[in-house]
Amino acid sequence: VLFPPSSPAPLNRLHSHQSAPLTTSSHSAPSPLTVAVPQVQKQAMLHEKAMEIPEIVVQVVSYLRRGDLTQCVRVSKSWQDMFLPHIWREIYVFQSDRCSPSAEDLYPHRHLIHSLSFSGALSGLGTFIYPNLHSLKFIDIRDYGDPAVALSVDLTEMCPLLTHLGLVKSNISSTTWTALSAHPHLKSLELSGIQVQAIDTPWFWKVCEKLEKLRMFEITLQGPIPEDSVFNRLRQLNMSCNYRMDEEVQIDLIYRSAMLESLKWNLDDYRRPETRTFIRHPIQSNHWPNLRELHIYLIIWDTELASFLRGAGNGQGSIVRFEPRRCELGTQASRNLSIHFNTLVMVDISDCNTSTRSTVPDILCSCPNLKDLRARNVFAKDIAERGPWVCRQLRALMICFRVEEAQRHPQLQQLVFQRLSTLIQLKRLRMWVNFDDPVEGVLEFRLDCGMGQLASLQGLSTVSFSRGAFSPNYEPQLGMEEVVWMADNWKKLETIGGCLNRDAQMESQLIATIESFGIQYASELYV
Repeated sequence: VLFPPSSPAPLNRLHSHQSAPLTTSSHSAPSPLTVAVPQVQKQAMLHEKAMEIPEIVVQVVSYLRRGDLTQCVRVSKSWQDMFLPHIWREIYVFQSDRCSPSAEDLYPHRHLIHSLSFSGALSGLGTFIYPNLHSLKFIDIRDYGDPAVALSVDLTEMCPLLTHLGLVKSNISSTTWTALSAHPHLKSLELSGIQVQAIDTPWFWKVCEKLEKLRMFEITLQGPIPEDSVFNRLRQLNMSCNYRMDEEVQIDLIYRSAMLESLKWNLDDYRRPETRTFIRHPIQSNHWPNLRELHIYLIIWDTELASFLRGAGNGQGSIVRFEPRRCELGTQASRNLSIHFNTLVMVDISDCNTSTRSTVPDILCSCPNLKDLRARNVFAKDIAERGPWVCRQLRALMICFRVEEAQRHPQLQQLVFQRLSTLIQLKRLRMWVNFDDPVEGVLEFRLDCGMGQLASLQGLSTVSFSRGAFSPNYEPQLGMEEVVWMADNWKKLETIGGCLNRDAQMESQLIATIESFGIQYASELYV
């Protein structure tokens, strides 16, 4: 090729200097020039046509920084039309930032803005109409005059296509809530550090009735939910309100959101009385038929967690991600968790206050689609009493294997390694001991204990032996033989982390050996 495909101009000069068309006889090879010119023209046309495809432009923009886009719009008129919308698509206006666009900068491009965030003050920017704005966020504007009145007037006119509204430390009035309840397209609301007065509560819940996504963090809300309010449009609920919002109101909101697909509920309640219960509604089976993600970060009893699990799904299970923290995963909750064994993909029960010994073995033997499991303890004796593991798609495992009386029953360690060897899709393995659990009787990762059976884990990239605050007394006894074996057998191993040996000098030698194989060592690594 004589010239770059992106430079058609030299081709024109080339043709203007030709006095006669080039010809070839049947016995002579074609001139390289006659071949090169059409190829260059064709490539230039293809290049030009490709940049007319919006999907390709979006892909190109994903690799460019804002400064790069600014340079692109200066290349030509066509490039300006192509890249300018991506510069103005998402705008942040911070009062303390001199680089933020002014009203004069923003006004002629307001039709290009899809996402807009204000911080500090509106500075006159709230009086414009943004015809294509979908996401609007106000950050800490409550101390600048009374923006609530203007906001209540502007939201229906200023952004007619608004679907998401964020309020961070920005209190608004009844007029604003009234206007929001009538907005035709609002589907998502994110609130953080705001206060809803009792007089505003009915309008607030009217807004919530039309939402598909609601996130509330540290908001203060007064008054109950109106009796006639239901939230059947709500699909995602993320709530972390502590005592600023009455816990009975919180559970009432969850109960009335029957079409939830994702629930994340966090409530710091360490001082909860033993006689106190959250679940006062009789939760029937299939109350939340579409619930797929259940994250509960608060102290609730076994029967209450069982109610959530029983109410989720359509009778055949629906939960894909299950993460209870500070909960009691007792007999009833474990029994109702089994309803979802066929659908579970991610389970994190490592921070449950209590759990039955049978829970983890049941999960390993009954969840064929599981890809991520994080648990506290599982006993080798319980593994031996059950059948083979069916979770062959497992990619990440964080667990503590306990071998009772390992010296008297060495076959139990062999059995654990044999079961681990069947997880051929495993990529990340973390052995850990919780800080308040005993360190005796933990599975030893040594070749003379059966570790050699793990040669089948060819996809393993990360191995970690927990240390530090999580398990300060857990000190495995890996030797040089084990480290060399890992490097030789796990060809995709990239990182080994945590504590390797209680002897500091020996550990230093092990780390040096690991790094000599091109494997990274991390003192603290969390899978």
